[in-house]
Amino acid sequence: MLNNLLPRSLAVMCLGALMIGCSSTDNQPELLSSIEQLANAKACGYGPRPERPANLTRYAVGYIGDVCVSLDAEQAGVILMGGSTDVDSIFAQKVRPHIQHGNVLVLRTRGGAGYNDYLQQLTEAASVETLIVDSRDKANSDYVAWAVQSAEFIWFAGGDQSEYIRYWQDTRLQQKLHYAYQKGAIIGGTSAGNAILGEVVYNPDGVGSAVSSEVAQDFCNTNIQFSDDFLQAPMLSQTITDTHFKQRDRMGRLMVFLAHHANRNLTGIAVSEQTALWVTRDGQAEVYGQHEVYMVRADDQTVLRQTECGQPVIIDDLLRYRLVPGDHYHLGSHQSSVVPLRISLDGRQNPIYQPSNPY
Repeated sequence: MLNNLLPRSLAVMCLGALMIGCSSTDNQPELLSSIEQLANAKACGYGPRPERPANLTRYAVGYIGDVCVSLDAEQAGVILMGGSTDVDSIFAQKVRPHIQHGNVLVLRTRGGAGYNDYLQQLTEAASVETLIVDSRDKANSDYVAWAVQSAEFIWFAGGDQSEYIRYWQDTRLQQKLHYAYQKGAIIGGTSAGNAILGEVVYNPDGVGSAVSSEVAQDFCNTNIQFSDDFLQAPMLSQTITDTHFKQRDRMGRLMVFLAHHANRNLTGIAVSEQTALWVTRDGQAEVYGQHEVYMVRADDQTVLRQTECGQPVIIDDLLRYRLVPGDHYHLGSHQSSVVPLRISLDGRQNPIYQPSNPY
């Protein structure tokens, strides 16, 4: 909500002036003063931006103050992206109109400013800020808490989901993420940033990534470890996510992951590269991008024939939905126009799948 003394269009024009070819307002004091009257954190009650810790790496483009936007939480959603090349259309079609020239925050534990210009162009955000939050102290800092709660779109970059959980779980960063979700911010992530968004998080924690052919040989393979819910978004309750899916043949490991949580009746949401899933607050999901998203779950016909440590895994008749761009699936009712296929896994066999190509 911008100051009522001046029209919103003028605010956008002023913000636009800052977004063209500059990343700071240091040399434009009069423009900065005008914008701070139009768009400041006090309007949302966040107060001024705290002092940044000296060891917190930050990259930013655009107006670095808070543009206070009134969000419609019912129109917000979560973006699950599968890795590799990002899906431009979902940022332009879903994020841009929702955030209304608000602020974008990119969170990661390593890397640089690669998302800043890209996301600002696609979303027309007043600013895009990337923070390298690689310790729990930084995740608990006033600066990070302020940045998370004031953002209209929060994006988790690819990387290592074990680091994300290790540094961010049970910190102020996570607390303010919940606040941002409740106020109506869009939350999303790609690759590792996607992997932390389901209710159950696959978290290898440095022991190595689970490979389908290997975990099918032993239900208790040491690369299989999980963490608790990080985002805590109701529409993603009873889900586990996976990424780079078809390209890295991760169907087998997802089937084993589901068997590890048989009592919770999880739905596996598996996104291939160059592909994204938009999930609304009421659980309606739509595919964007180039390839497929797979929904995998058990029903009354599914049989877990062998799920014992040290033994090959045998699972019969899981339901697999193959969704392509434009397809829909409802995570609450499991309704979709897509007809599912029955797939099975047998770690004693080669190939391990039935049918032999489960994709």
